[in-house]
Amino acid sequence: MVQAFVYGDPLDCVGGPLDVRAVVADISTQAKDGFLLEKVPWDRFPEGASVRQEMERLRSGDAVRGGLSVLMGLCANDMRAAVALAVPFLIRVGTAPEASQRAQALAVTAEAARYAAPGRVHPCRHAAVPW
Repeated sequence: MVQAFVYGDPLDCVGGPLDVRAVVADISTQAKDGFLLEKVPWDRFPEGASVRQEMERLRSGDAVRGGLSVLMGLCANDMRAAVALAVPFLIRVGTAPEASQRAQALAVTAEAARYAAPGRVHPCRHAAVPW
């Protein structure tokens, strides 16, 4: 899979199992609402296991700020595809009145959606939607 990300043509992945947009769209509402992280194919994407680990920490309430900072760092290191898988869950954290780090959860969500190179769509590498 790593070769598909590093050496492959991103456009070859559109709509397939390595297109993060398609994968996120396939996450069921029940999985999102129930924070069922095991229903998400984290291992398909580089650093996906790290993102799942941080999401587990968020779910348990441990070190929320630190977990969100790790996710932001992964975005900065061009691992947006893996972080994009967490977006449906982060939106729920960001809109929950009882959540203590709502703004930071939504900031991570916004960062996951940013382009590394504006005007170019890399569906395998980034959680980007054409502008």
